[in-house]
Amino acid sequence: MTLHVFGIRHHGPGCARALRVALESLAPDVVLVEGPADATEALECVAHEGMVPPVALLSYAVDDPQTSSFYPFAEFSPEWQALRYGAERNLAIRFMDLPSTHTLALRSRASETAPGDGDDHAPDGGGPPVPLDDAEPSDAIREDPIGSLAAAAGFNDHEQWWDLQVEQRRDAAGLFEGILEAMTVLRETHVERRLLELHREAYMRGVIRATLKEGFQRVAVVCGAWHAPALYTLGSAMADAELLKGLPKVKVAATWVPWTYSRLSFRSGYGAGVDSPGWYEHVWTYRQKAPVVWATLAARLLRGQDLDASAANVIETVRLSDALASMRELPAPGLAELREAIESVLCGGERARLALIRSRLEIGDALGAVPAQANQVPLMLDFRQQVKRLRLKLSAEPQQLELDLRKDNDRERSRLLHRLRVLGVEWGRTVALSKGSGTFKEGWQVVWGPELEVELISANIHGNTIESAAGRALSERAEAADLPELSRLVEVAIVSQLPPALDALLVELDARAASSSDVRLQMKSLAPLARLVRYSDVRETRAEQLLPVLKGIFERVLVGMPLACTLLDDAAAGQMVDAIGQAHVATLLLDDALLKTEWLLALHKLLDAGTVHPRIRGRVCRLLLEQRALVEGEVARRASLALSPSVEAAEAAQWVEGLVAGDGLLLVHQEELLATLDAWLSGLGADVFQAQLPLLRRAFSGLAAPERRAVAQRVKRAQTAGARGAVEQRASADFDEGKVSQLLPVLAQILGVNHV
Repeated sequence: MTLHVFGIRHHGPGCARALRVALESLAPDVVLVEGPADATEALECVAHEGMVPPVALLSYAVDDPQTSSFYPFAEFSPEWQALRYGAERNLAIRFMDLPSTHTLALRSRASETAPGDGDDHAPDGGGPPVPLDDAEPSDAIREDPIGSLAAAAGFNDHEQWWDLQVEQRRDAAGLFEGILEAMTVLRETHVERRLLELHREAYMRGVIRATLKEGFQRVAVVCGAWHAPALYTLGSAMADAELLKGLPKVKVAATWVPWTYSRLSFRSGYGAGVDSPGWYEHVWTYRQKAPVVWATLAARLLRGQDLDASAANVIETVRLSDALASMRELPAPGLAELREAIESVLCGGERARLALIRSRLEIGDALGAVPAQANQVPLMLDFRQQVKRLRLKLSAEPQQLELDLRKDNDRERSRLLHRLRVLGVEWGRTVALSKGSGTFKEGWQVVWGPELEVELISANIHGNTIESAAGRALSERAEAADLPELSRLVEVAIVSQLPPALDALLVELDARAASSSDVRLQMKSLAPLARLVRYSDVRETRAEQLLPVLKGIFERVLVGMPLACTLLDDAAAGQMVDAIGQAHVATLLLDDALLKTEWLLALHKLLDAGTVHPRIRGRVCRLLLEQRALVEGEVARRASLALSPSVEAAEAAQWVEGLVAGDGLLLVHQEELLATLDAWLSGLGADVFQAQLPLLRRAFSGLAAPERRAVAQRVKRAQTAGARGAVEQRASADFDEGKVSQLLPVLAQILGVNHV
């Protein structure tokens, strides 16, 4: 029996190629790979034709799926090639690392005992969690042993050093022996050892011992280079067992999920990632032809963006990269040389073009695929079936969808996307379409990411199908919702087409509105319902379900609004103005003459109520004017009263803010009102003006720049016309015809003309 330990670098194509050659030469009868041992059953899918890297093994806690770990694999990952080698030959292939039942329990315990301690396992920017492995360094050497070796060799860029030593290596003989020797030396200089690292290596040694006892003759062990020295010598089984005693456990499950190259890169927060996965895939695929094909693909990408990139430029790029490699005594151009050559020749020195190549080629947008049987969660299976039936595509690249809700397939697509959002799976977000598209059109931008797989698994707690899970999740959200949020959830239930949840929500909404004494919340709940009644025919929604509830809320608003608008402070008045605006929009949407008349009468009552806050009265005056329920002269009269010297400046400023907010064209076309406002502002003392300036500035800041400019020009013209009229009037009063007649002969003589 022989043990062969192959220390590899995660996701290295040269290392993967060398490992494949070494395995062919060794012909092992069992292959052990670094990965959670309790996920070994998931390896049955490795050889399936539907398994297309990049993919990731997802281990998650059954009771809390958000507690999870991803173990990504690309086609060029050495671990993946080892697994494929064993699967293609029907060999025993197993994971050997510390089971997720322990690692996830340890993580959960750590988060409970030390919240917010800067846990290294947490993803960057809210992305998916990463495994408790090489992403958890204790110092610079442990974090990046390859970088330490590169620095010792005089290289600032460890990627460049690795490319030279491994990726461009033509002869793989002695590679793994060299890696083992280098890591042994590095570990000797690294005194501190993390407890989790000791647990992992102890467990892996235990798996190796058990495998050897089974009678396998040639055991191949594939692990991270750092762990190779610790597994090459097995040591004491008793000491390892003692170290592993008493580790906590949680119930876990494992499945495969598609992965992306952007998640595999360093910027995703995955510590064992690579800087340029797209380049590594290219090297894996094209080998010695990689530089020529890379330059060609870069030119094709630029031409696709309508940028110049000729065949001559490609040839010159390859020549320059070869020259750079020769100057640096490299056997062939690497990514650094190609990047410099492309920037100089194809990009003309423009960094923006190089950034495009970086994003699309060096990182890449590949999204893997997994077979249906790899997803054991019922909700995931239902999701996959619906995606296939509706002819949707899971892509890491943002895609625009313009859905015509009059068509069955598009309406079902919209329903699925809305239901997923109810479940917290933000596959798509709604976007505005071009003007004139109609209310029967709906725009979406969809982009798929691996973290959404976790969200789907988490949502399985609500139900085994998308429809049942969304309905239950919506009902649970309704329990903690206030009245406006409950009204919005009714809208969500309709666009998601969840009839049982809708019926329950309408009953709850009606009961909650009847028991609520907050008129402001009642007003804010009207708009979502009014939108649904107005456009209900688009989604085949029965408006008769909504109208009784809506009219009931509306009647309560009409009764309670006068009292709700009295004796309010400035903050409460601002909230009430917003609520009145939303109720006003809802009334106009309904297009019901009787309701509109009742609403305008209720607004009129607020105008004459002295206890109503001035900002509310100003806003009501504005709304009535827009609906032609007040004539211009009446508005000017009320403005004169609200801005009279007997009214405090602060109260007058509040009235102005309520009036001005909104469309600025009102002031442009209401000359008498504008003159009243101008006269009031001009008459304010310097101290009073400065005190009210913040409020006035806030009032006019809502106007668009062209509207503010038009108002200023209108005021300027009015002032200029007034000044000209005053001059003409003064000149007419001082005119003396007798004196003028005495001057005329003198002027005629000066000008050389006859005086008549």
